[in-house]
Amino acid sequence: MTGIAEKLIKNTNAFKIICGDKKRGELGHAYLIVCSDGVMLKDYLKLFASLIACENDGACGVCRPCRLIEKEAYADCDFYPKEGDKIKTADIDDLVSKTIIKPIENDVRLFVLVGAENMTAEAQNKILKTLEEPPKNVCILIGAASDNTLLPTVKSRVKRLDIPPFSDGEIRRTLEKDYPDKRKLDAAIALGGGRIGSVIKAYTEGNAEKMQNFCREVLFSMRSSKEVPQYSCKINKDNLKDFISILKSEVANLLIKDKEKAEENGYATGALIAISDMLSEKERAVYFNANTVMVADSILLAILGEKYRWQKL
Repeated sequence: MTGIAEKLIKNTNAFKIICGDKKRGELGHAYLIVCSDGVMLKDYLKLFASLIACENDGACGVCRPCRLIEKEAYADCDFYPKEGDKIKTADIDDLVSKTIIKPIENDVRLFVLVGAENMTAEAQNKILKTLEEPPKNVCILIGAASDNTLLPTVKSRVKRLDIPPFSDGEIRRTLEKDYPDKRKLDAAIALGGGRIGSVIKAYTEGNAEKMQNFCREVLFSMRSSKEVPQYSCKINKDNLKDFISILKSEVANLLIKDKEKAEENGYATGALIAISDMLSEKERAVYFNANTVMVADSILLAILGEKYRWQKL
């Protein structure tokens, strides 16, 4: 998927900062790249790695390093985790052992950590010394969908760069050629929250539309705490993140675009703001492996609580 969003990534401040660091010969020893688009995160990190290793002008996609990094076959670039989706101590042991090896083909030896929000605390503690006293000619790219689970000691030893959500117009122009169903694409963009990976997933899988309808049912049909169990039973570990993400999008639409519908259904502006803030907190809780049933129940009860609390004010 790397080519899909290449132009967008190259226009981000994050890409421009690393490009400038490289041109000035001031490349950092470690960058924390925070991007909420977990689906595309690895593809984005490949572009950053290619930028650093490129023989031409910034992730050209043509030179040997760029082509091999895309295939994860470049001798001077290692990707982690090696297995599964969680960076473990074995991955960090492997990384640390390789930092003392001089680059084979390039001036810089690259290490790419994908999904650092899932890195165990033990693994984070193990990488601290390397981040604090990095060997010469080593650059570590740490990619995370969120920095909530990263230790403060890790965050203090890296240069943080953010990739913010893209606008609806940017995503539409990027995807409309490969995803030609305009109505379907517009619906997917509405659910994607500025994340290209989420938009593509919503477009291709079709599950997002069902979740969107469920979220609207929660907002507009759920009346009392007695009804909470009939809704919470439809939320599980596999769909909890999508539920929170799409629910946040629906609340934002009521808050910004459809205030009349919000009022018709008894939602004051203050209630919607409080619900949005609550969902952001629950999103962080999910990253810490919070109990699914407890999170689902607390979300549903909080929606009812804020809705009726603001009606009384």
